[in-house]
Amino acid sequence: MSSAHSQAEIAQDERAVKANLQLSKLQVMFHLQADKRLIYVGVQPTVALRYLTRLVAARPRVLRNHIRRIYLAIQCADSDRLTGALIDLLLVLRGRGQFLVDRLVKQSGPLLQSEHRTAIKKAIDTRDLSRLAELPLDFAVLSNGRCMQFSRQKVH
Repeated sequence: MSSAHSQAEIAQDERAVKANLQLSKLQVMFHLQADKRLIYVGVQPTVALRYLTRLVAARPRVLRNHIRRIYLAIQCADSDRLTGALIDLLLVLRGRGQFLVDRLVKQSGPLLQSEHRTAIKKAIDTRDLSRLAELPLDFAVLSNGRCMQFSRQKVH
């Protein structure tokens, strides 16, 4: 009976830990919505990055979310998610905001793979978004065929 009793206690403890983890994730999301800073200050940057990725997908025109997502990817040292975040920003800006994107690419530093950095810089300089199709689009939530679509549109 004590073995069954201890297994029940362990299961209950595991449920409590999972509940606390879920609560912690929710707190990160609420904190991000209230916090207006561009750079995340918190203990769960990976959770915040995933939330901001979903937020960018839901509201792609909110520039602040794109920038926060890029800074979080840098903070998490996640090269793939950083590449995806930069691609999404370029797609939303449609050739505008060259100074901003140049600055963000420079701040990405060695975290970006050199061939990714080169392709992004060429897309910025030429305003040819079709060059983004050369990059891995796994973590770009807005690409979905848009790299070619936006490149055909007239960019002012």
